[in-house]
Amino acid sequence: MLFSNSQAQVGDKLILTKPIGIGALISGHREKMASTEAYQKALAQMKLLNKTAAEIMVKYGTRCATDITGFGLLGHAREIANGSGLTLHLDMQQVPLLDEAYELFDDGCIPGAAFRNLQYVSDDARFREGMDYNLKMLSCDAQTSGGLLICAPAASANDILAELHASGLHPQAAIIGEVLPRDAEDVALVVE
Repeated sequence: MLFSNSQAQVGDKLILTKPIGIGALISGHREKMASTEAYQKALAQMKLLNKTAAEIMVKYGTRCATDITGFGLLGHAREIANGSGLTLHLDMQQVPLLDEAYELFDDGCIPGAAFRNLQYVSDDARFREGMDYNLKMLSCDAQTSGGLLICAPAASANDILAELHASGLHPQAAIIGEVLPRDAEDVALVVE
C-alpha cells in the first residue's frame, strides 16, 4: 500500500496518533525545568514505532498520511494541504500533549525550532484571533519520532480511532480536525 501526503479528500477527519511536545520536553530536560518522569515518558514515546498505526490505516484503506517530525504538526499539515489543494482545519484544543509540555512553554521554555516552524507556515496559516499562545507555539514544536497525521475517511475515522486505542500503543490518539475545500482566502491551514 502506498501512502501519500497529497491525497487528502474533503471531509476526511484528521487523526493524530501520538501527543506532541517532544521539543518542549527535550529543552525542558536540558534546562532542568522538566520532571524526570515527564522526560522519561517523552523518551518512551520516541521509541514507539508507527508500525501498528500504519497497519490500522491499511486495514481501512487510508491513502493520505504523514509522520510528524522536525517541521512540527503545522509544518507537516501544511504539506498535506498544499499537496492536496485543500484546507486543513485543526482544533488545538483536541490535540493531545505530552505531560508538562504546555507548562514548559508557559514558563518560556520554547525551543528555537518552534519559532522557525511558525515562520515557515505563517503565510499559509490563519490562527483564530485570541488563540492560546502556548497552543499556537506547540502546534509548531519540532518532534522527534512523532506520530502520524492521518487523513481518515469520515465513515471510518471513529473505527480507526477505536482500533488505535484498543492497540494499547496509542491511548492518546485523537481526531483533531478535518479536511475542507480550499479556503476562500487560499489558506492551507485554519488553526483554532
